[in-house]
Amino acid sequence: MISLISAIGSIGTFIMALFYIVSISIQFYQMKIEFIPALGFNQTLLSRDNKNQLYLLNTSARESKHEDFLRLYNLGGGAAKEIKIEIYLDGGKTIQTKYVNILPSKEGYLLPINRWVFDELNKSIDSRTEQSNIKIKISYNHYVSRKTNVITYRAYIDDFNEYNDRDIYELQFV
Repeated sequence: MISLISAIGSIGTFIMALFYIVSISIQFYQMKIEFIPALGFNQTLLSRDNKNQLYLLNTSARESKHEDFLRLYNLGGGAAKEIKIEIYLDGGKTIQTKYVNILPSKEGYLLPINRWVFDELNKSIDSRTEQSNIKIKISYNHYVSRKTNVITYRAYIDDFNEYNDRDIYELQFV
């Protein structure tokens, strides 16, 4: 009788050890997911007044003034490092290159954009095309797996709203 109770106890201990191993492996998998970077831009508006002056406004900014940068965020919660950001046109002509050493999960990077990018956005608005010639290529190293990942975004411009003194467009990166 005692050996039967001991055998049942041993089987119960074995089952509990299996549950423990399964729960630990699930926790490790969840931790791995937390380190996956997903780089992206916040909602950005373009405003153009009657003088055809183009203004860029990030919706996450507290002030609504003219800005010369895009906000790049690490949306996946992990840390991406050795980030190279290239803004180029369809023909392959690079109009801007930036390097960022590390982009932690809760911080963003203010990607300054130059005059050539503004000129290309103006051309896209003037030609009334939704799809711009601007592409953004982001290559980065994964903090955990150390693999180089590459993301390419294309800029799209949508009509947002029209007023008497200015037009507003939404700049999206798809």
